[in-house]
Amino acid sequence: MLFHTPTLQLRSRLRRAVVLSLSGLVLALPLSAETSINAVTLSTAGLAMIEAEGQMGLEPITLSVARDDIDDFLKTLWVLDPNGAVPFVTMTGPGSFEDAFAHFPFGPQDVTDPARLFGTMVGAPLVVERRGESWEGLNMGVTQRPDEHGSVNVLNLQAEDGTLHAFVMDDALGVRFADAADQATLRDALRAWRGSANPRRVELTLDSDDRTPRDVGLVYLQNAPLWRTAWRAVDTDEGIRLIGWAVVENTTGIDWDDVELTLATGSVRAIEAQLYARTYARREQASTPEIPRPAPMVAMAPAYRGAVADMAEAAGAGRVQMEQSIASIPVTADDGDSFSRFTLGTPVTLPAGQMMSVPFLSEMLEDARLTLYRGGRGESHPVIALSLENPLPLRLPAGVLTLYEDGRGHAGDAMIPELAPGATEIVDFALDTAVEIREEVSNTETLRELRLARGVLFITEDLERRFTYRIEGAPDAEREITIDHPRHSGWTISAPSGAEERNDAWRFEVPVAAGERASLSVTERQPRTRQMGVMDMDLPTLAYWQGRTEDAGLRDTLARAAAMRQQILDAENEQRRLSGEMQTLEREQQRLVSLIVQLGDDSQANRERRARVDAIDAEITAAREASAAAAQRATTLRGDLAELIGTR
Repeated sequence: MLFHTPTLQLRSRLRRAVVLSLSGLVLALPLSAETSINAVTLSTAGLAMIEAEGQMGLEPITLSVARDDIDDFLKTLWVLDPNGAVPFVTMTGPGSFEDAFAHFPFGPQDVTDPARLFGTMVGAPLVVERRGESWEGLNMGVTQRPDEHGSVNVLNLQAEDGTLHAFVMDDALGVRFADAADQATLRDALRAWRGSANPRRVELTLDSDDRTPRDVGLVYLQNAPLWRTAWRAVDTDEGIRLIGWAVVENTTGIDWDDVELTLATGSVRAIEAQLYARTYARREQASTPEIPRPAPMVAMAPAYRGAVADMAEAAGAGRVQMEQSIASIPVTADDGDSFSRFTLGTPVTLPAGQMMSVPFLSEMLEDARLTLYRGGRGESHPVIALSLENPLPLRLPAGVLTLYEDGRGHAGDAMIPELAPGATEIVDFALDTAVEIREEVSNTETLRELRLARGVLFITEDLERRFTYRIEGAPDAEREITIDHPRHSGWTISAPSGAEERNDAWRFEVPVAAGERASLSVTERQPRTRQMGVMDMDLPTLAYWQGRTEDAGLRDTLARAAAMRQQILDAENEQRRLSGEMQTLEREQQRLVSLIVQLGDDSQANRERRARVDAIDAEITAAREASAAAAQRATTLRGDLAELIGTR
């Protein structure tokens, strides 16, 4: 809770300082009869800031807050007292009911049942009355006995002379505690019950030690539905008339009667703090490790105060005042670093739970209607759009926009985002199906430089993409077609002069006569440098670059390199062939040796097998020597190739 000492004349300035500093509040705050609402600020952040005035001094201000919302109320209440007295809010605590009965000799349910109550107060002095007679004595408790209707409760009493009495607890019996302390205890218990009669609400009183009658201001925040913006854009000969209508709803739980209504757009930080819930610190238990104590929730409060202070300073430094008249409704607008506000000059009356729509802004903009085609999307028709630039020194809220053509009626709807001062947004309304656009793309690569150094081929190329927009004009009217060619990082363009450079596109204007054709060509270029090792380059690649270079010396080097690569491949293939041949011979030799050993005789067949084994030895030796020669040849050729391309 915040309090302040200035006079109520500072209310409007203070309101600007605290506008919409929190979110997520759900607060329905019925005020006392002597308290009235002066102003309401609704935000696109989903907040309502309520400003009220009430009388305090002789009597406190009484308030009733929803139980679920008491934390938010305690966090946001701001009291403006012209006398500078320190205010305080008192209320029943969250555990007051349980706390009260923790000190009573009876439980909550005993209070609502006289038989149970006297059953728990045995020994208490009582006064019993029936039909004009009375008895005094000590309570001996309540018993039950049967009767013709089932059973009845009987109060037992010991009189002062020791006589025991029994009284049927019927409608004719009156009983009271004779001891004033017992009577006070029962009254306190009943008050505790009264305080918990509505567990969904908390009753509060706002007071101070100053008893001087005076008016004080109250400021608090609560959750509210987003106020929505419905824009009207009227296309006239003078330009685009932009009119903003606000759709608001009174969910504050309080009727608005001639309140000052302010509409704010912006969003700020919100912190949830538990200020009403009972919280205990965790304590160390004996013979157990120490349990870290959590940071108390109240530690969030300084962060809130800092946010309010920062926002107040920013609002005071960056405020811009402007006056406008919208359909005879004066509106005052101002802007801060994080929000903009539109305050209606005419008081608003709106019962709780009701909605209304009211204009809050009217501005004439330059005629910025476009027939726009966005390249790179593969679409066939341009869109009909408006280019809206915010000319005001404050934010324009997001909303739905309806376009009217002067004298022709509804032309389409669109959505516009929140617009910062000076920001521009293009919004689409419809397709211009009378115009057809076809987009063609071709790609080429231009070699700028090719050089060989230390076995590496350095290749510098210009990549080129040519975009052609072919436009079929409308058959019945000329068009000024706006083409947004998308910007691509790392690419430069060449195109007809007059292009407008934008953040995401190059914009071109192409006039197209009725029934005619037109085209726009845009060429994009990007340099590319590649490095390729020649030593292991395959023959097709060597042939490709040999054919592209205009340097005769480099062409000859690449041709010789290709010839050497071919010889290396031939030697490697020969080596692989001989290796396979040796493996085949070795397998055949092993088969014959195994067969000779198995037969173990000196037959003619075995003698022939032994001769074949000896012949295979000679063939394997010859193949091994030929393979080694091929390997040596490949090695020599690699050395020659390395020397040729400069790697050694």
